[in-house]
Amino acid sequence: MKQFKLFIVLFVLVTFAVAANAATYGYVVVRGKNAEQIEREISTFERLVKTWKNGEVLYTHTVKSGFAFMFKKVVSTVFFSGDQKSISALLTSGPYEGDYVRDVVVRFTFSSLKSKDNYEGEIVTTFTRKYTNVKKAIEEIKGKDCASMWKSFEDSRARDYKKHLAKGRLISPTASVVFYSVQPIEENRMFGLTFEEKKITSRSDKY
Repeated sequence: MKQFKLFIVLFVLVTFAVAANAATYGYVVVRGKNAEQIEREISTFERLVKTWKNGEVLYTHTVKSGFAFMFKKVVSTVFFSGDQKSISALLTSGPYEGDYVRDVVVRFTFSSLKSKDNYEGEIVTTFTRKYTNVKKAIEEIKGKDCASMWKSFEDSRARDYKKHLAKGRLISPTASVVFYSVQPIEENRMFGLTFEEKKITSRSDKY
């Protein structure tokens, strides 16, 4: 009985120790009209984050809209990790709007044409994956292009991938991803990206 109680005490202590050392995740939104100014502000923010325990800027998603200066808008959403105390202080008294990020759901959509003339329409495969933290989710897209997204699709879902092949090749393939917080509903949408053969498009988000 004493050994069992000792085991419980040790288990609780280890659990608290792991929780205390685990990274906490969050995001902030940086807005402006000048892209260079936004980049400088994000660089300053990154230097701050690096001073925290477990501090790291994980990913920055930027959407630019408008042409004339008075209508131009740049919105960057910065995802980062750190310790609970530092992130809490930033979110409650810092200059940015933002929140914690916990469970993340990513919706993947892969589409390609059935034929070159497009008369036969598209083949579309959509699925979702849930991640326990945003860092793992971001690893699915970081540094990737259309070809590498499709390679990951082939490696993980070979049967679905083969449905897209027309005479052994892909025709006009695209890959789209949308990140959601907790549940894949529009109110929880964080950001999206579309990967095409020659470009990657940042899709407008709720911010």
